[in-house]
Amino acid sequence: MNNLTNDSEYENNLMLWTLFLRKAMGSDPVWLQVTISTILLSIFVVGLIGNLLTCIVIYNDRSMHTATNFYLFNMAVSDSVVSFAIFLEVYLFLAESYLFGNIACKIHFFFVIFLWNNSTLVMTALAIERYVAIWYPLMLKSSPPLKRVMKVITIIWIIAILETTPEVLTVELIRTNHMSVCFTVPSPAARVVNGVLALVTFVVPLGIILFVYIMIALKVNTTEKSNSNRKIFNHRDNRSKVNKLTVAMTLSFLICWLPFFTFRILIFSLDMRQLMQLDQLWSIGYKTVLINSWFSIVLNPILFSLMSTKFRKALKMLCNRKILIQHEITAV
Repeated sequence: MNNLTNDSEYENNLMLWTLFLRKAMGSDPVWLQVTISTILLSIFVVGLIGNLLTCIVIYNDRSMHTATNFYLFNMAVSDSVVSFAIFLEVYLFLAESYLFGNIACKIHFFFVIFLWNNSTLVMTALAIERYVAIWYPLMLKSSPPLKRVMKVITIIWIIAILETTPEVLTVELIRTNHMSVCFTVPSPAARVVNGVLALVTFVVPLGIILFVYIMIALKVNTTEKSNSNRKIFNHRDNRSKVNKLTVAMTLSFLICWLPFFTFRILIFSLDMRQLMQLDQLWSIGYKTVLINSWFSIVLNPILFSLMSTKFRKALKMLCNRKILIQHEITAV
């Protein structure tokens, strides 16, 4: 009897939530659909190029085989893979009918959120790696970088799976009048899951990243001489650059994940009746989450790779070497 009651309550919540989303996500003008789709596809192109360049340079240049760059390589691969899901996001945003079922919706959701969680965890681990390397450098000399990083990355993937799995169970395919969305149905269990995930996927990583980069900035700002810092940062050792990196990393994390965190907090803190009063803001919030969350695959290679003087030199050397080889082949 209890199971029947729970099933009936869930079906009622699903029906009310579907009606709410149909009202909140009314038909968008064509110009807005084209604009958002263009932004998403541009993010795909720029992000894929940046992440592939990161992988190519790190793979081909032995001087780039450091612990920091192994983390960057993993994150670049993750972002490159997940970027292809943008095509399905555009399809979901534009299509009036969805050809796939609820299972496909859940698989797509798991794939995207898992790789997003993986990226956030790698950013956090990378920050901790830099912190330890600068404040306690002897701790990292006892084990080979690749072996240590592979252990951490394995743990990260396990944690990302554990973070993502409960949320997938709360997601349903919801068809509105002009689009389809894979979205959480705010049942009591889903509210708890979103509250916990808001803490572990945003508050905790942001707190760690902010603390770590502030401590790194303080260390560098009070230290005139540190050859090891150049290796850890892959940047020129000057206080201005470290301070800018601290601000850039914190702001990029906020820009990309604050909207998604806000959605989680709203689902956690408000009941169904209260959420349904937000219909005028929900559509704007959804589009903001859609763009900002994907924007992380563009910012990651820019902040971690292209801003690095050492990376840019390695990229230039690699290009010159490829051009020289091609010239020699042509001459023969």
